[in-house]
Amino acid sequence: MTRTECVDYRELPGQNALFLDFLYRFDRVKTFYGPPVHTGIDVLTERAEVLLKSPPRFSRDRMAAILAEFNTGIGASERSIENAARLRSPQCLAIVTGQQPGFLGGAALSVYKAMTAVRLAGLLEAAGYSVVPIFWLASDDSDFQEVQSTTFFQPAGSPLTVSYPDLRSDPAQMIGTVGLEQVGESLGAIEETGIKGDSFRLVLEALRDCYAPGRTFREAMGAWLSRIFSSHGLVVFDPLSEQYKEGLGEFFSVAVDQRERIVQSLQERARDLASGGFEAQVRVESSESFLFWTEGEKRFKLEREGGRVRAKGSPPSLPNGIGAGAEFLEHFVHLSPNVLLRPILQDWLFPTVAYVGGPSEVAYFAQVNAISSFWDQTSAIFPRVGITMVDRRAQRLLEKHGLGVLDILRGGFEEVYERVLRENDPAGVLGRLEEIQGRVKSGLASLKADMEQVDPTIVDMVKGAEGKILYQLDKIQNRFVSNRKRDEVTLTGQLDYLSSRLYPDGTLQERVINFGQFMSEEGVGLVDALVAGLDPFCPGHQLVYV
Repeated sequence: MTRTECVDYRELPGQNALFLDFLYRFDRVKTFYGPPVHTGIDVLTERAEVLLKSPPRFSRDRMAAILAEFNTGIGASERSIENAARLRSPQCLAIVTGQQPGFLGGAALSVYKAMTAVRLAGLLEAAGYSVVPIFWLASDDSDFQEVQSTTFFQPAGSPLTVSYPDLRSDPAQMIGTVGLEQVGESLGAIEETGIKGDSFRLVLEALRDCYAPGRTFREAMGAWLSRIFSSHGLVVFDPLSEQYKEGLGEFFSVAVDQRERIVQSLQERARDLASGGFEAQVRVESSESFLFWTEGEKRFKLEREGGRVRAKGSPPSLPNGIGAGAEFLEHFVHLSPNVLLRPILQDWLFPTVAYVGGPSEVAYFAQVNAISSFWDQTSAIFPRVGITMVDRRAQRLLEKHGLGVLDILRGGFEEVYERVLRENDPAGVLGRLEEIQGRVKSGLASLKADMEQVDPTIVDMVKGAEGKILYQLDKIQNRFVSNRKRDEVTLTGQLDYLSSRLYPDGTLQERVINFGQFMSEEGVGLVDALVAGLDPFCPGHQLVYV
């Protein structure tokens, strides 16, 4: 890693308004959030001090044992196993993050979440605290389409997307339970086509080891994260390790007994957000239970109907619903939290100094903190590091055409192309066309003003003529640009490379490209270099020039 640049998220299109205010105008949204731990190490250590004085809600010995069992099973490093054991101590704290288990590691953002957690844990350790980074695998999610594909770059630079077939017999099956018996076809396609980078073979070997037949998505993702963060002691938590649910009767009883008040609090928070010009990330209906029913490999959404709780999809043991009181709570080992309850459960299970989340998670934490007080908690959110990796060829092309990365990330590819084309237009055709358009507008504006005085009935004819003239001039300009694109094959290829490389599919690179791609190009030590060099307190998106 040679250079890092922190750019303002307000320069990037499509950013959540609440996320932007959280970063740049926190005073405007502070009533929606816990402590602003993202503003500096001092606030983070203040939060740590508060947690050290709070008694644990969940048995630390039990959690340490659960973590040790899963992490040992996925081949985690000795340091990760030691970190799991450290959580037995009442003086040990945690930085938590999480994501669904993606195919072959999924998009790079999952790694950047873990990287941020590792970095924050290291900073707190340097400040004198005992802190463990934890990755919560959202194994109980059932949106398989969101995780079944991932994208690399072929040696020539074009994207290579590989997908795992959806072999589930029921859409209610949780993605973490999906087996990898057919992974060989995808890995074979990668091997045959190739991935750009000198370390391609090492990355492919690591993927084969982690995503092997006989493993599930959750085991494979856990193994992948453990491998690339082996020297940093990342601990992976799997919520399908159901032993932990035996200690959650009290937690779920609050969700059940206080359900109506929780719904009211969230609906009130939605109104408060709307009055501030924001939109609630999660819509809450009056029938919301905040819970799912898990049975075997499947998960079913629970809804409240009068005095009963019913499950969408009718699980075998709950075909007609169940009473919403004590009878329901007897089955709490079948329960799992929804997206608003999960952060609160994470804080219940772990002494969480902060949860590291993406922009959408930062937005829905404004709702989480409307209800965390029901469990006598306050949740703290830390925005994950956002990264666009700028490779050497991209750097050369940007310099050649007088462009910056932001020109690409703003998404106006046609504008960028026209700008570059203008600079490669020795006859100055585009400039002359614009000059003619300007003269036409100016001349006809003057003519219309005179006609208003002399013969107003002709003004509309002049306006109509103006529209036709300008329309034809636009057609000429568009045809000229189109023809130049066809003829300027090299230029088009270079700009296409910048677009697909830095802003693939019209979105940030981290949401599309697999992190293994960057390890293939920069070496398997890339994680260590990024952890050491990135600033987690940068209030923006980080451009890494390699």
